[in-house]
Amino acid sequence: MDISVVVPTYNRSRMVVRTLETLFAQTLSPSRFEVVVVVDGSTDDTAEVLKRMHPACGFQVVEQENRGLAGARNSGFQAARSERILFLDDDMLCDAELVGTHVHAHAGGGCIAAFGAIFLSPDSPRSLAADCFDREIGSSHILRRTKADLPWELRECIFSNTSLSREALDSLGGFDETFRMREDLEFGIRLFETGVQPRPIPAAIAYQYYDKTSADLIRDAKAFAKADFLLAQKHPGARVEGHLSAGAVEDSWKDKTRSVLARRPWLGDLLLVPVCELGERLYPISICRNMGVRALQARRRIHWLHSLMDLRLNPGV
Repeated sequence: MDISVVVPTYNRSRMVVRTLETLFAQTLSPSRFEVVVVVDGSTDDTAEVLKRMHPACGFQVVEQENRGLAGARNSGFQAARSERILFLDDDMLCDAELVGTHVHAHAGGGCIAAFGAIFLSPDSPRSLAADCFDREIGSSHILRRTKADLPWELRECIFSNTSLSREALDSLGGFDETFRMREDLEFGIRLFETGVQPRPIPAAIAYQYYDKTSADLIRDAKAFAKADFLLAQKHPGARVEGHLSAGAVEDSWKDKTRSVLARRPWLGDLLLVPVCELGERLYPISICRNMGVRALQARRRIHWLHSLMDLRLNPGV
């Protein structure tokens, strides 16, 4: 067996079945890989549905109490039977060559983490939030298609469609389960300090179904701020664009404006929410959509910075 594919899932039985169907249809011989699904405390029918599946490849279903994505990934790689682990999310449609491409990336040996490409699934609801995903994650993978020598950055650590050795995972004790956000980035900081090299593999393509709303992104911004604060405490020497040091230095007029609005986030919402609403209503019109996306990104940043400021003043909260 060349590789074990670990798929954590939580209360998304229909979604994970879609993902698994694309994994079971891989061009790589079924004898060369297994799929390990970790049911992370689901209260729906996920476990029952999965137990009725009998694919040609190896297949395990691991059930546990809810421990979050980090805990589910840890359980998954610990149950896996291969020395190579591929992590995928439960809402991804996988290209037929995806698993084989990851296997090929490790064929030359060496200590690497192979990062596949992630694009927005075409059947995702069209919204400003989905456009943010497409422009921030999908566009970076498109850029790597044209610029193969583009230097890797820590902020690109997303362990959804990423493969690495069990040895690397074991040596670091896996993902830190105290993180419910930024667990990818935190693990990446530790991983690359050991000498493991990141290797983008654009041919390993996964299409992620994304149904978050603008309100979800604002709520997430506050959760990310808490995780970034914790990350800065655990790794004070790390510098990651947009995560740890942003807001600490006000160099540009944009930084200064965000800092002022972050002290009064209601003022930012007063200015930007109407633009977001216009962008959603007139989504097919590109100029309105683009304005809406930029306004949503600014709102998200302001709320992130506001929460970060609160944590700096009240670190025990």
